[in-house]
Amino acid sequence: MLNELNLEDTKSAHIGRRAVLCGAVAVVLGLSTDIASASAPAIGVKQVGKKIQITLAKNKSLAKVGGAVTIALGDGSSVAIARISSAVNGFVAINLSCTHQGVTVEQQGSTWICPAHGSTFNTSGKVLRGPANQALFKYPIAATAKTVTIG
Repeated sequence: MLNELNLEDTKSAHIGRRAVLCGAVAVVLGLSTDIASASAPAIGVKQVGKKIQITLAKNKSLAKVGGAVTIALGDGSSVAIARISSAVNGFVAINLSCTHQGVTVEQQGSTWICPAHGSTFNTSGKVLRGPANQALFKYPIAATAKTVTIG
């Protein structure tokens, strides 16, 4: 369904062999085991032209600030929708590829952490700790009381 998605201005990162190996080592060592706070795959996702629309009623984790859901894109990357405030438009859509080496970041509590080198980002994607020195890429969003639209 989302294979044809073409969000304009999407930034992609090359994932090198070293990044994959470092990520595998982190998993083996149990450095990213906070599964209870991991974001869930989004439900009620549909493509509307070149945009993605998520139904809020089907994604209960987005009802509270700090909740997030993820969407796998056709190019192998992932996007997260996170609730950053209780306002109707209090959402952010971020690409989950770490800006350091492109490894997919994982939600742990109220942060996104790269399992390869430990870069840490806040819920909105801002760098809290390197080696990454750029925020996660944000997509434009529009939100209503019923839906969040990316793109």
